[in-house]
Amino acid sequence: MLLWTEGRVYHSGYRLGVTYNPEELLSDHESVPSVYCIVLIKEGTGILQVGDNIYPVIAPGIYSFNDKETVNLITGTTLRAESIRFRPSVVNYRLGDLIQVQHVEGQKMETTEIQDLWCMEPFIERTDGYYGGVPLDPTVAKHAEDLFHQIGQNLAEQSDINWPCRSRSFLMELLFLIRRLYQTTDFVPSVVPHAVPDSVKQVIEYLHTNYKQKIKLDNLTSIFHANKTTLNEHFKKSTGLSLIAYLNKIRMQMADSMLRNTTLPTTEIMERIGFHDDAHFLRNFRKYSGYSPAEYRSKYCWMLNGTS
Repeated sequence: MLLWTEGRVYHSGYRLGVTYNPEELLSDHESVPSVYCIVLIKEGTGILQVGDNIYPVIAPGIYSFNDKETVNLITGTTLRAESIRFRPSVVNYRLGDLIQVQHVEGQKMETTEIQDLWCMEPFIERTDGYYGGVPLDPTVAKHAEDLFHQIGQNLAEQSDINWPCRSRSFLMELLFLIRRLYQTTDFVPSVVPHAVPDSVKQVIEYLHTNYKQKIKLDNLTSIFHANKTTLNEHFKKSTGLSLIAYLNKIRMQMADSMLRNTTLPTTEIMERIGFHDDAHFLRNFRKYSGYSPAEYRSKYCWMLNGTS
C-alpha cells in the first residue's frame, strides 16, 4: 500500500502524504499508523466489519476511518468504491499530535488548529449511532465523487508546481463536506448482531446482502437447506425477531436513513429496499415509525429543514 504520492517533474522526490485509489475493494484494510482513509461507496450491498463490530454497507455513502481501525468487507455484492488515504500532517503539520492530546487539560491551540481538529471528528468519534459512515443524497454523492477525482487527477498529472497545494485544497474541501454531513446526519442503520451461531450468521449475511430482492421464507429454507419451522425458531432465538420481521427491520432502517438524509423520491427508496407495492410500503413504514414516509421526511429530513 502506497502511503504517499511522490513528485516526478515538479518537486521531484517530494512526498505528499495523500494517495488515491479508484477501485477500493475494502478487503482487509489494515490499520496503518498516522494514515486516515476516506471511502466513497457508490453502489453495492453487504456487511462491513469495522474493528470488532459489524455494520451494513450504505450506498451511496461515505466512510471515514482512522489509523487504528481495521476494515473488511465480510460479504456483499460487488461494490463500486474509491478511496483517499492521507496523513493528518498534510492538513496541518501538528494535527497528528493535536489529535492525541486534544483532551489534555490546559492544552492551548490556535484557532486554525481547533478548526482542523473539528474536521477530524468524523474519523475519531464513535458512538452506537455512528461508526464512520454516513448516507449520501445523489447530488451530494456526485459532489464528493468530483472531489475524489480532482484529488486523483492532481496527484496523477502533477501538471505544475502547485500540484501539492492544489491537492491539499481539494482534500480540505472534502473534509469540510464530510464534517458537515457528520454534523447533520442523525441516523444510520444499526449494528448487525454477530454473536450468533454460524448457521444464523449465514442467514443474517444473506439478508443484509439481498434485502433488495424478493425474499420469502420458502426461499430461505431452500437456500439454507433447513426446515422452515426450525430455521425460523433458531433465528428468532438468536436475534429476537423472526426471519421476515428481521428482513423488514433492515428495509425500514434503510428507508428511515434515506428519508432523513436524502431527497430521493419515495418511489425510488421503496424499490431500492425491495418493495414494489406503494400500499404495502406505506403500511410497513407507518407501523415502524408512526408516520407516513412523506410525514416522516417533512419532520426529520435535514436537507428540507435547512439544517447546516
